[in-house]
This record gives sequence, C-alpha cells and structure tokens, in this order.
Amino acid sequence: MDASTYAETVTGVLKRKYGPLKCAAKLLARAVGSTPRTVQNWLDGTNAPRGAELIRLMQECDELRDEIFRLVEEGKCQKE
Repeated sequence: MDASTYAETVTGVLKRKYGPLKCAAKLLARAVGSTPRTVQNWLDGTNAPRGAELIRLMQECDELRDEIFRLVEEGKCQKE
C-alpha cells in the first residue's frame, strides 16, 4: 500500500459516512479531538490522518477501521 491509496481510502470512507452531514468537519473533529480544518483536509483528500489521529478515527468509525484492516490483510497476502 502506498500513501495515495491510504489517503484515498480514508477520504472515501469519511466522505461516505460523514459527507452528507451539514457540520461533518466540526462533529468529527470534536469526536476525535482534532480541529475542524484538519478534518476538512481529510474529507477533501488534501491530507491524511497520522498515527494517533488514525487510531482515534478508527475508534470513532467502524467502517474506517474495517477498511484499514482490509488493506492490512491485502498487503499481507501480496507479500506471501
């Protein structure tokens, strides 16, 4: 997995789950202890969350957790 795949995955999941919400960035920022601007960058695909941010997002969003785990398993299979 490369950085662009990771960023696209996070953006896709967050847009599906939170995109329809009017104040998505504010709500998600409050839930994961980040700023609305940072979360908006994730939603826009400008940046991707780093380690601790990703863990908090995965705790908040089961869909993201499942997708990240799928990418991990996919990477394991490619190595074998």
